[in-house]
Amino acid sequence: MAISDSNPGSDINDTRGSRTLASMWGGPFVMGLLIALLGIVALGAVVLTSFLSVIFYGAMLVAAGIFEVVHAFRVRKTGPFLLFLLGGILSLVVGALVLARPGAGLVALTLLMAGYFFASGLFRSITSLADRYTGWGWDFAYGIVSVALGAIIFAQLPYSSLWALGVVVGVEILARGVSLMAGSLAVRGAMRKLHA
Repeated sequence: MAISDSNPGSDINDTRGSRTLASMWGGPFVMGLLIALLGIVALGAVVLTSFLSVIFYGAMLVAAGIFEVVHAFRVRKTGPFLLFLLGGILSLVVGALVLARPGAGLVALTLLMAGYFFASGLFRSITSLADRYTGWGWDFAYGIVSVALGAIIFAQLPYSSLWALGVVVGVEILARGVSLMAGSLAVRGAMRKLHA
């Protein structure tokens, strides 16, 4: 009588183990794919993305202002009451103005973004030229591109406000999705090496 070495429960355990391993990287991969697709949709509708972004920003300012005012009254005897109260009122007013006039808010945010690109690019290119560290050329090129982008956005105001914020938000969403997919594939590769 031959005795079989195969254990009927081992196939079940292998199936459960492979499902567990697949769920560890599969879920984040699908989430990254959906986020990347959302980024592509956002890039396909940059004007809508720009307006939705500014409305979201205004709503977040209003919510933050409410929370800060409430917090000011909660710590009025032990903390800096006036600082929290004034900060909360400022957030409420700015958020309400952005929500009431999203076009003006969009232009203001685009101007702020253009200033950021220009200033950060100028700083990066000057420091990379001054320090000449390893790989300084890449930082210098990044700085020049950033300065040019800020200048282009500023030169095309107010029309650039229709596309600039939407492009930045869309690229950010797309990059986040691709990054999540790449990370989950790296996890899958590492798990395969461990179980090989």
